[in-house]
Amino acid sequence: MAQKNILKSSLFTLALALLISCNQEPKVPADSFTVSGTIKGLDTEFMTRSIRDANGKRSSDSIFVKNGTFTYTAKISKAEHIIFWPNVERTIKRSGRGYFPAKSSQFAFLAKPGDHIVFKGDITDFINAYPSGTKANDDLAKINSKVFPIMNASVNFLLKKNKLEKDDPRVGVINDSIKQLNEEVVSLKKEFIMTNSTSEAAVWYLSDMMLRRQLSNKDAIVAFKAFDANLAENTHYKEVASRIKGIESTMIGNIVPDFTTNKTLDAKDFTFSSLRGKYVLIDFWGIWCGPCVAEMPTVKKYANKYADKLTVLGINSGDTKEKIKDFITKNGYDWKQVLSGKNTDNLVLKFNVSGFPTKFIIDPEGKILHRYLGDSEASFSKLDELLK
Repeated sequence: MAQKNILKSSLFTLALALLISCNQEPKVPADSFTVSGTIKGLDTEFMTRSIRDANGKRSSDSIFVKNGTFTYTAKISKAEHIIFWPNVERTIKRSGRGYFPAKSSQFAFLAKPGDHIVFKGDITDFINAYPSGTKANDDLAKINSKVFPIMNASVNFLLKKNKLEKDDPRVGVINDSIKQLNEEVVSLKKEFIMTNSTSEAAVWYLSDMMLRRQLSNKDAIVAFKAFDANLAENTHYKEVASRIKGIESTMIGNIVPDFTTNKTLDAKDFTFSSLRGKYVLIDFWGIWCGPCVAEMPTVKKYANKYADKLTVLGINSGDTKEKIKDFITKNGYDWKQVLSGKNTDNLVLKFNVSGFPTKFIIDPEGKILHRYLGDSEASFSKLDELLK
């Protein structure tokens, strides 16, 4: 009898030890993050994460899934907003040969070194699953759980609209619905930013809304200045700070803040003030940007047309040196090229560029005369007006 009691006691102790072990938080390396979850409806073999290396080159990583459960650990050096594409067909908003890359179709979370993030929720025709485990992700879950269903409804209306003829009377009704839903999303995000001044998630949302031009410069400045000083070391806070500084320093009539960078095709230092004495056309562009590439022949035409009065400076974002060299050599685009990099070399943030192409016209003394976003026909007309 005593042996049986000892055996039962040993089995109980072993079972208890296993239970405790299973419930313990996984030990996350100090230079990494771990994200895990068991999600109903995650009927896929793997999810996908897009990664960009220090040289701007993109690659993909796979997050393997078994019976709706996943665990993924990766190295990280600073705070990042990360997304996984679930590869669940019913969440992919297909339209014709393409698809709409809806945020509501992504697993989205914030990660820092040492974080363990856990997803909870399910998948219907969108990712109704949200992160927890850190204060930043608890906050992110609060706002994403409000806006993701609305975003999903909006893109579903868009899919319906694309199946109709342009003169179908239902198109107008659907457009009104889409507009109302999108305005509701923007309103909720703006309220979240304005009422969560200590939240890392709010800082990220401000950065994202500024990039998407969903806030006026005035509102962005007000929101930023209300943030708690304890956020100052946060990666996204620093990005917003640079963008706010860019708003204030690149207003029409200001002198372009001088900068020096070695992010050039020959790795030699370039200083912006070295261009003084001529008008300057700054062209923010990327090979990945169709409208940017479409305008390059016109940029070349004007660089040659006013060679004695005008200097063109290309500032590329998103391409590698090798790809840029090949592209400009093949097409004879021989003006100066600089790459927007990270930290102090992030010229996209320094000039508060929120879309491509973006062009600036600078006078010979370095004063900003004009700024153009998108289709830049007006910029070329303005150059003719100034330089003829």
